[in-house]
Amino acid sequence: MRSIAASAVLAALALTVPAAAEAADPLAALKSSCRAQTTPDRARVRICAAKVASFDGTPLDATVTLPAKRPRQALPLVVFLHGFLADKSEYLSATRAGTGPDRGANAYKTVRWNNVWFASRGYAVLNYSARGHGDSGGQIELASKEFEVRDTQYLTGLLADAGPSLARIAAGRIGVIGSSYGGGQAWLLLTTRPSPSLRYGTWRSPRGRLLTLAALVPTYTWTGLLYSLVPNGRHLSSGVDPRTARDPTGIAKQTLIDGFLATAGQRLPQQTFGWLARVNAGEPYDQPGDPVIPEAKRALTDDRSAFYQNGYFAALRAHRVRRVPVLAGEGWTDPIFPPIEVLRMYRRLRQASPGYPIELYLGDFEHLTSLAKVADLDRLHGLGNRLLDRYLRHRPKRPRFDARAAVTNCDPKAFGPVVEARTWDGLARRTLAFDLGGPKQTASRISDSGGPLADPVIVSQQRGRGCITAGSGQPAGIASYRVKVPAGTTLMGLPRLRLRYLATAPDFELNSRLWDVAPGGSRTLVTRGAYRGGPATGPATIEYELFGNAWRVQPGHELQLEVLQDDSTFLRPDNVPSTVTIQAARLELPVR
Repeated sequence: MRSIAASAVLAALALTVPAAAEAADPLAALKSSCRAQTTPDRARVRICAAKVASFDGTPLDATVTLPAKRPRQALPLVVFLHGFLADKSEYLSATRAGTGPDRGANAYKTVRWNNVWFASRGYAVLNYSARGHGDSGGQIELASKEFEVRDTQYLTGLLADAGPSLARIAAGRIGVIGSSYGGGQAWLLLTTRPSPSLRYGTWRSPRGRLLTLAALVPTYTWTGLLYSLVPNGRHLSSGVDPRTARDPTGIAKQTLIDGFLATAGQRLPQQTFGWLARVNAGEPYDQPGDPVIPEAKRALTDDRSAFYQNGYFAALRAHRVRRVPVLAGEGWTDPIFPPIEVLRMYRRLRQASPGYPIELYLGDFEHLTSLAKVADLDRLHGLGNRLLDRYLRHRPKRPRFDARAAVTNCDPKAFGPVVEARTWDGLARRTLAFDLGGPKQTASRISDSGGPLADPVIVSQQRGRGCITAGSGQPAGIASYRVKVPAGTTLMGLPRLRLRYLATAPDFELNSRLWDVAPGGSRTLVTRGAYRGGPATGPATIEYELFGNAWRVQPGHELQLEVLQDDSTFLRPDNVPSTVTIQAARLELPVR
């Protein structure tokens, strides 16, 4: 079944618009393409689709969806920003509900969350393919604030300038929805500005009209792109210091990075391949005279990560920033963007401005082996609709700006329960602490660590979404501990590990995997973690957190913690041979 959006695109591209008209009006082709559409579920909308030149002339493939009737009042605008190597169709739907046959297995993305849904409820909607994606031109700039973020500002400015010839846009009521790759851009729209003369969260159209970000919904995405790809284990959910957050260089998610680069190919900036070659060359990192690592860190943080926009946080602390309401959705089980990505931002926002209006929702989505259930995302989208309706359409129902978390499980048809608390810290009611004893020894290279069977990239390619499972075998070179928890205990947050160790080298990894062990011995991966050790060889004490989950331990089950130096293939093994003797270990579980 061809979607109405696809039909509109073909119709628009078939039209011939004189070059002079396009030069006079950059939206001429888009306006000429507009067609009234009736969806199978009887929503009436107007859909316009064409390529539009961005600020530097790069053609961006865009779709604008509008209410069928031209309203007298200006329309609020919703902008969808799609994921990496996807395109504008990610959030285009043939039905209002977003769960029609055209969406297939991707229905979870568009359930009550798509162009027709919003347009039929009184919004103007912009979907476009980012540069280097889909039918858009240009090169992928990896969500740079100098390119992709500027594209969003420019396109929304063109729509605001168009006026009644397309639709009157309420320049002060713009909401941005971004997922994955688009979510990183959404956060940057909040925390950057195109000119020092403007306030954060505002920009000007080509004709000088002031546009204002009114609400933001970033989902399953990053706030620190460096950490999401190369975690060093030094970021804690209790708070992260941006001054030291980049060091030391972390542990590369190797199959993930190599897969992304292989798929994107020459559409990526040339310097990206230099970064990859240096990371793959391995340790030692952070050496004097190495220009590549510092440049890669700067590019992935200062240029592409909201958490590192220090000017924004200084202005927020000084009350010079309007507090834009945010709903942030993050995946418990997402191996690319785990909960720390939103939690570090949540902490920093509320540290700079107590009570900042940010609402959290954590569920079992979105990348690779995450289950991504329709019911889970529907709950998130319901919260998003409330936020956007309130701040873009002035509806009376206010968001609660609390924290909510769906308990995960391995049944693709089961969902919930959803736990609610006033703040993130309230989701867990107490902490269970276990002194695990010692000594136990780990090795930097293991002949069979079971790594490929626990690699979310490999597992997702072999059998799709779902929990990672393994047998009961335990090779040498891994420190393993069994933990009995009360029946019915629900892990709710990021497990914290304190280790006292003695190492034989000043550079090493201490990775970790937490398994749920059934009475028969079969194991299900609950969460994992990664920590770059050194420079001390010990004896010394370190502290880090695993990625986290909301996981209910069934009666008769136990938890098994593995601490290992070699969690390849997912995490790149250290070049430096070493053994680490764990003299004492303490595991702290936030539970409910």
